[in-house]
Amino acid sequence: MQSPQEREKPILTAGEAHNEAMSLPTSTVVESLVGLLGATTVAEIAGVKETRAVQQWASGEREPQRAHVLRFALQLAMMISTVSTRHMAGAWFHGANPHLDDQIPIVLLREQPLESVQVRLMAAVRSFASRDE
Repeated sequence: MQSPQEREKPILTAGEAHNEAMSLPTSTVVESLVGLLGATTVAEIAGVKETRAVQQWASGEREPQRAHVLRFALQLAMMISTVSTRHMAGAWFHGANPHLDDQIPIVLLREQPLESVQVRLMAAVRSFASRDE
């Protein structure tokens, strides 16, 4: 259940979330994703085994190899978190999704080229974000 303060947040459109995710430095993208999903989930999306790499990206010490995937994941997470909690955003990334033929978003982001899954993932997140309207 969300508090009244959480519910008062404006729902980000796909365009607004895109603009926000694309305008941030990579280190801020990673920090924001960690805040929404946790370091372990960010590591899983990026396809790395240790959260140490995520910490290095957040500090600007290193750049992630798949920064474009992390930016897109941030876009999705921001859209979800404006209509729900950050815990629900994490659950969305880890759960089998009927809008994705019961595939798991985190697995698609990690294992497939972004170009082949981004339209389906965006449609699934739009469906989720609009469920309360």
